[in-house]
Amino acid sequence: DDDIEKVLLCIHAVNRVKRLKLTNCVNITGAGLEPLRGSLIIEQIDLSLVAHHKSPDLDLAPQISCDHVIPILDSIIASEGCLLRHVQFPFVWITALSSSSDFQAFIGRYNLMWENRGSISCLECNKNLPLPSGCCSRNEWICPDELSPDYGQQYSTCYDCFKHYCYDCKMNFCSTCQTGYCDDCTKMSDCHFCGDSHCNDCYEHECRECNEKIALDCVERRCHCYKCEDCHEVFCLECSNFEPGMSCCGQCNDRSCDDCRFRKFRHGEQDCTECEVRIAPLIALWY
Repeated sequence: DDDIEKVLLCIHAVNRVKRLKLTNCVNITGAGLEPLRGSLIIEQIDLSLVAHHKSPDLDLAPQISCDHVIPILDSIIASEGCLLRHVQFPFVWITALSSSSDFQAFIGRYNLMWENRGSISCLECNKNLPLPSGCCSRNEWICPDELSPDYGQQYSTCYDCFKHYCYDCKMNFCSTCQTGYCDDCTKMSDCHFCGDSHCNDCYEHECRECNEKIALDCVERRCHCYKCEDCHEVFCLECSNFEPGMSCCGQCNDRSCDDCRFRKFRHGEQDCTECEVRIAPLIALWY
């Protein structure tokens, strides 16, 4: 926090910084953002703490605190002439079993700020935004319902260009990086297995055989796909049945692809009967 505060003071951030992204600053509490208090020019504050097109669900909970950050955000949105257009909150705030009452209250004040700015329409179809979504009303740019999967997410505002579109026209939401983009800034496609939309740049895996893109969450949950524990290649469920393919051995619980099983067989590291039956065609070709 001390380092961030010194940098922000050095560059006179309150009068110069328009976009703030705290990539990988997982050890900050947010106290170092004090030099931004009352900024009239900042347009975006990204507190997700992760790089572009990365999941915000960190292995270790970050230290960033509502107690330090919310008063600074309040000072910004309360300033006359505030230009803030997009906020990305830490994933840990959004998913906490009991969200901070300060965070919940700030969402209400942020939505009120947008309401006071007057009518905003989709640049494509001219419908008034934000459109009602689930239990959220028209004037709620950030979902305030803790029970909603959209809680804490900003609607109808592109992360990159800040333009406003409805989701029937050009807006999409990525289930991996938990970010909304318009079609002009980031292309998305639906995962063949879970059906959710993901940025093309967020896909880290594809089936080795058919090249079908597979969402990270599907791979981690082994949803209709297998990941080899040796070479880390991924196979969709359909391609895993081909030879060479991939399967979990019911006898030794090996989760290798057939090529890796065959390699271990050649090196005398494979002593499972079921695995040898699985790779019998490869063994026959080798002999």
